[in-house]
Amino acid sequence: MKRLVLLITALLLLAMLAVACGGTTETPVEEAAPTEAPMEEEMAPTEEAEAPAEEEASGDADCAAEDVLCIGLVTDVGRVDDKSFNQSAWEGAQQAAEALGAADVNYVETTNATDYAANIDLFAGQGYDIIVTVGFAMGEATAAAAATYPDIDFIGVDQFQGDTVANMTGLVFNEDKAGYMAGVLAASLSESGTIASVLGTDLVPPVVAFNEGYQNGAMSVNPDINIIATYHPGGLDVAFTDPEWGATTAQQAIDQGADVIFGAGGQPGNGAL
Repeated sequence: MKRLVLLITALLLLAMLAVACGGTTETPVEEAAPTEAPMEEEMAPTEEAEAPAEEEASGDADCAAEDVLCIGLVTDVGRVDDKSFNQSAWEGAQQAAEALGAADVNYVETTNATDYAANIDLFAGQGYDIIVTVGFAMGEATAAAAATYPDIDFIGVDQFQGDTVANMTGLVFNEDKAGYMAGVLAASLSESGTIASVLGTDLVPPVVAFNEGYQNGAMSVNPDINIIATYHPGGLDVAFTDPEWGATTAQQAIDQGADVIFGAGGQPGNGAL
């Protein structure tokens, strides 16, 4: 099982690096999404939703069976097609499932941060072998679940791991390096001498790292460049699901002379772009 976790971890890293370098895969994630109803409607942790609905590519796998490998992914708040960490993690999980052949793979979209533990429990209760959780904010819930379910392997995307936990692997990335390259490019392209970054909440360290790298990269090209950096003012429950704020904030920066916009932080960043 440890070798399988390492394989899935490697594929997740490759998928996440595509986001760090500013790219996404060409195949839209909707092709793997349920065809009858949005996942969050089927998966919401209510009394009626007793189990994760299956993906179109999944069969009626008995995840509790020893000869069946099941991989479940729980998104942070937002969509599995967010063109950011949720989407890249899901695409990585699908690649791992395909590489492993007989794996059953499924996801739950979290719409409220209070549902992290409940959504993880949906997969754990069905005997899923590996559960991937996405986002810094899910770190505490993931660690708690790993302690509760020692026979399940957990992979936490963008989750720092201070202490070694036998059945939990945290994936972290050098966001500052990707931001630095974006800053070098922005300053090299700018004709006005003003650039901007539109970001998720500064409560999440990776978002801050993206911005600090962006600023340092830009100043390495032009020490006098004017950088308008704006973080989303909301908390974790809304700071990554607000494209309207991103679009408005980007327009304000443009009105102040910015001719290059850097977006980092889920839907606000997408709205800015």
